[in-house]
Amino acid sequence: MRDAPDVIVIGAGLAGLAAARSLTTRGLTVQVLEAEDEVGGRVRTDLVDGFRIDRGFQVLLDSYPEAQAQLDLAALDLHRFAPGALVRRPGGGVGRVGDPWRVPHTALSTLMSGAFTPADAWRMLALRAESLRAFAAADDVGAGVPTIDALRARGFSAQAIERFFRPFFGGVFLDRELTAPSTWFTFLFGCFARGAASLPRDGMGAIPRQLAAALPAGSVRTGVRVTRIAEGTVTASTGETWSPRATILATDARQGALLRPDAAPVAWSGCTTLSFDAPAAPIREPLLMLGGEAEPGPVHHCCVPSVVAPSYAPAGRHLVSATIIGAADPDDAALERAARAQLQGWFGAAPVAAWRLLRVTRVPFSLPRRVSGERAAAAAVRLGAGCYAAGDAWETPSINGALRSGRRAAEAVLQDLGRRAAP
Repeated sequence: MRDAPDVIVIGAGLAGLAAARSLTTRGLTVQVLEAEDEVGGRVRTDLVDGFRIDRGFQVLLDSYPEAQAQLDLAALDLHRFAPGALVRRPGGGVGRVGDPWRVPHTALSTLMSGAFTPADAWRMLALRAESLRAFAAADDVGAGVPTIDALRARGFSAQAIERFFRPFFGGVFLDRELTAPSTWFTFLFGCFARGAASLPRDGMGAIPRQLAAALPAGSVRTGVRVTRIAEGTVTASTGETWSPRATILATDARQGALLRPDAAPVAWSGCTTLSFDAPAAPIREPLLMLGGEAEPGPVHHCCVPSVVAPSYAPAGRHLVSATIIGAADPDDAALERAARAQLQGWFGAAPVAAWRLLRVTRVPFSLPRRVSGERAAAAAVRLGAGCYAAGDAWETPSINGALRSGRRAAEAVLQDLGRRAAP
């Protein structure tokens, strides 16, 4: 049995790394064990032929409170999407939805986008004001009716719901039915109103790498899979065992269920992303293009990450990212044909024909699925007998939730060990 650190953290995703950093700043020794070959969990970036391809469609909201508190955002060199989105109109054509409160010249294009009625503009103003208040006060954001019911209760037109809210926030939640709690939606709306969706210069994988680099040397070991947690002892596939003072289970919920069968089951939402090498950018602004109502084809939204952050593609080329929500055709070739046919209707047959498929990235377990009436599980961070839980499945399905969960798990450990948590 190896000399045990004070705390073993199982999993080097954002939650596990955030927990480890909180604990090491209070003087505890921590060992993070990660089964994969790199830190990050679901937040990873692969380099393919000089293109940076994030695993699934991911962005960082730079207004997330935990991101501002725990990350060095300046060092990440964030490149920001413009507020709003491009929306496809029924029957053809594209409108632009902006944020007139921060970018006044987008007011007319937003009204003319076809996504809103004039009355919806006043409802958006009220929603924006409320969301900014909720952003400042949010704690447990699992309560409330389903988002779709809240939007209807506010009086938003079917036009606004079907052409903007369902495609835009359906992509955020990975759920076009908008069943997520309305309080979570309101918090997120405040994040978008206050900040911007962003991409780090070196890809989303730069976020966990930054957290890991802040830990003492040797704190993180990759390629070590934990096979058993029992009676205060942690056993790894290498044959090593430890008996730490505390263990934080920060794997994703699927692996956690294998190690702790008593943990609550988690439902998941998934997505598939097709990444293309293009000689020219089909979208010349740092905006997301949303699919239209009942539009044939699998693609939910499309963007050009290299327009947002040029480092995502080699010089003279562009990275096009097309995302499908939920189950997709398991045949990559058939999926590519269907996606290309749809995107040719968006951008033209000849330009899309010139694209080269780089990768099909399937992430069936992208986000834990939150539904209305389900409270955040942060109160259940203690699994008992010196074992704690961390991960966005215990908070909100987001980078903010993962970081917050890691911090809260560390605070619980410090409290139980008689240490004062860092402010």
